[in-house]
Amino acid sequence: MNLPAFRYTALFTLLFFPQVLFAQGTNTNPGIITGSILDASNGKAIQGASLTIQLLADTSVKHTQLSLKDGEFLFEKLVFGYYRLRVNAVGFAGLSIDSINIRQERFDFDLNDIKLNRAASTLNEVVVYAEKPLIENKDGKIIFNTGESALSSGATTTELLKQTPLVNVDNDGKMLLRGKEVKILIDDKPVELDSKQLQDLLESMPGSMIEKIEVMTTPPPQYANERGGVINIVTKKNKVGFNARINVNYGTRGEAGINGNLGYRKNKFVLNFSAGFGYNQYRSNSYSNRQNYYADSISYFNTVGESGSNNRRPNFRLSLDYDLNKRNSLNFTSLYNSNNSASNNETEYSNLNRNSQVYRLSNRITGTDNESWNPNFNFTYTYKGKDPREVLKLITGINFNANNNVRDFYQQYLNPDNTPTGSDSTQQQGTYSKNHSINLNLNYDRPLVKKLSLHAGASFSRYNNHNVLNTRFMKKPENVFVKNEQLSNDFLFHQTVLGMRASLRYDIVPDFYINAGVQVEHTGTNFDFKTDTSRFANNYWTLLPFGTVMKKWKNDVSITFAYKRTIQRPRLNELNPSLDYADPYNTRSGNPYLQPYYADNFDLIFGKWHKKYNFNISVGYNSLQDIYSSIRTLLPDGKTFTTWQNISGRKEYEASLWGGYTISKKAKANLSFGYTFNEYSAFDRTVRYFRNGGSFYSTLNGSYQFNDVWNANASFTFNRFANPQGTVRNTLSMNVGVQRKFFNKRFIVTVNVIDPFRQQQNKNYTYGSNFSLESSSTTNTRNYRIALSYVFKKTPKQSGKEALLKKLKKN
Repeated sequence: MNLPAFRYTALFTLLFFPQVLFAQGTNTNPGIITGSILDASNGKAIQGASLTIQLLADTSVKHTQLSLKDGEFLFEKLVFGYYRLRVNAVGFAGLSIDSINIRQERFDFDLNDIKLNRAASTLNEVVVYAEKPLIENKDGKIIFNTGESALSSGATTTELLKQTPLVNVDNDGKMLLRGKEVKILIDDKPVELDSKQLQDLLESMPGSMIEKIEVMTTPPPQYANERGGVINIVTKKNKVGFNARINVNYGTRGEAGINGNLGYRKNKFVLNFSAGFGYNQYRSNSYSNRQNYYADSISYFNTVGESGSNNRRPNFRLSLDYDLNKRNSLNFTSLYNSNNSASNNETEYSNLNRNSQVYRLSNRITGTDNESWNPNFNFTYTYKGKDPREVLKLITGINFNANNNVRDFYQQYLNPDNTPTGSDSTQQQGTYSKNHSINLNLNYDRPLVKKLSLHAGASFSRYNNHNVLNTRFMKKPENVFVKNEQLSNDFLFHQTVLGMRASLRYDIVPDFYINAGVQVEHTGTNFDFKTDTSRFANNYWTLLPFGTVMKKWKNDVSITFAYKRTIQRPRLNELNPSLDYADPYNTRSGNPYLQPYYADNFDLIFGKWHKKYNFNISVGYNSLQDIYSSIRTLLPDGKTFTTWQNISGRKEYEASLWGGYTISKKAKANLSFGYTFNEYSAFDRTVRYFRNGGSFYSTLNGSYQFNDVWNANASFTFNRFANPQGTVRNTLSMNVGVQRKFFNKRFIVTVNVIDPFRQQQNKNYTYGSNFSLESSSTTNTRNYRIALSYVFKKTPKQSGKEALLKKLKKN
């Protein structure tokens, strides 16, 4: 560890560790239970509900009060032990909540909204209270309760996703689940953005606004044909009345941020507004060593580079919910985020002969300025039938994006002894793109007979992009910029996808069902180049069947078998024929002739849930046809060219495990890891020199609850990705956070230590028929972050009984 890192670590230890040991409360009866009583049919607060809290070990110890005007209640000064809460109100069914465990490490419980059903329709209910662990397995979902984590303060949503079990991010920034691309939802609504827009959105969303992240490896029918599964990001919801929160954070790496949210909830109306601004900067260095093989000789091409970048990301989100009645509800959500970034890169290129002697040398400096704007709007209508299984949901959205990117290149040519040759070149490449998309999703669930239910739906999406690329070079000796027509283009891109699906679910017995269905899709894409008559169009129909069999036993053992056929459509960045020559010796572009690929996916999942431990094991086999991948080729002049190509196919054999263990009441640990082995055809291995290989991903999470106001979390990840021409290796990533709450939990201080021992490093190994390449990059990810949060909330009021007695005395 270097000296600055040691100093920060020592400071962190001195500030927090002694307080962890000695910060014990002096109050002998510190227990608190609070919450709000609401009408389940309309969301209105219930005033005057009778509440009784009773100690189970000694039933003579009990307290009674009435709920206030806004439905709130508060029990204070409770001794340690297990409690039962009983709620009764005129015209409503009674409700009992058992097993609320008040103890030294947690004595403050906020039960949030407790909803009572009408007495005419429902018998008295009994609920066993279960505290939220950091990570849990529930209803076939892996749930990361980020709201319970010290890692969320000051973090972005991308950082939280990297710490989620079975989730990882590849070197291109794509989000992966079990090594496959995944569908992202926010509050159960699909995010229909391209990969770059999605990255910007997740980087701009503060982790403090996230309640939990749900991972669905076997998603519901409307997303059953998503190859990687589904990740649902659930934002925090408000309690009754007004509340607000403000967060500021600073990191030694060169980052700072401020964000806040306001919430208001009354009866049928819910308002949430959040806004923020984030800044970060990175420094990195890299090298690459390439060996070129020719019929009669060998040569070498090496690079050494340094780069720096900074990003400024403002964002806001507005969400409005309104319940028309108990069956019909509306939601409107508006999102806006932008990214203003700048970067610089300096690279030295050297060509060496077979004797490792330099015969060509140059330096290239690249400066980049980028601006992007992303406003998005969504509207959702939900209808619930008399039978709770009948649900109709309409989700619509429109997304806009504008992006302006300008890159300046200056290259100076040198003699082998580093003296200037007197020759240089200057170029400029400007890209302006403007796009919008419209999407519509209709989902309908309906029970047909006692054990049989129907799911049906339709979807429509339309994506339009206008991309203008202008490339200019400086003409010498006039020193004027001249447009390069061959490296410039102006095109329109359109993609329309229309889908219809239907599935049936048959419940053989409780916790044993079969679900099967099919989705039919029509896709139409086309490029229209304004600069010439070139036009690339592709239209095709796709039939995508799927099926699931699930059995769960009373001892919480479950087995699931799932099959699905999936399609992966090439995105614009994979199709875009514009030539990227940021590195003139390693150019790249998309391929407008690229075809989609299909996969048949088979998964067998075994799960076991126990109070002390739980685990989930899955094995799978995937057969991929006509897949596409990024392929690098060595050209006769010694340069390489990278583009996307369809190859014959691939077989995947995969296994993954996720598990959690309760070490003690205070300590819990969760581990997830997976391995996927890729096997290519004999043709690809012999003709294209592809290599079979495996990808490995792993995450280890731990949490420790010192007491009700002190908690700590830690996360460690390691990934290794395989590709047809080699592998990408990532070093270990580490994040440790400690959180302390002050002033009745209104003021929260969080300290995070990120990668204190070693910076993030990526190593790439690429092999072709006539070259081999080793490249490495290191980024300054070491960071010591402090985050401060303040929660604005109403001061706890007197109990309903005390307020009533006080009023009677005055009279």
